[in-house]
Amino acid sequence: MERSMLGVKKRDRLRNINIRKKTKVQDASLKIKRLKWKWSGHMIRGKDKWSKIITQWYPRDGKRKRGRPQKRWDDDIRQVAGKTWSRVARERSEWSRLEETFVNWQTDLQKVKKHQICE
Repeated sequence: MERSMLGVKKRDRLRNINIRKKTKVQDASLKIKRLKWKWSGHMIRGKDKWSKIITQWYPRDGKRKRGRPQKRWDDDIRQVAGKTWSRVARERSEWSRLEETFVNWQTDLQKVKKHQICE
């Protein structure tokens, strides 16, 4: 989309970073990660919300059924904020400080995976 905004073709071999500087469009994946972080903090701070109840629920046997994804919605949040992330989320200043760490952690992890694939 950004290439078409500038009229740049793939064969012009311009990097996405340079194109993004010209268009000043935010990276969609970073925006999504930031919104997920903000939503999780907002959701946990609420009282008796169904989304909070569902997020904190775990099955009795502790295992996920066959065919379910191994990774849960809050697993990546736990990696940054710790196992007790719901307690951390109640402190807004600490939660907003960790937001940038979360977004950068996700981006750095993707770069490492891409680098490993290329080798």
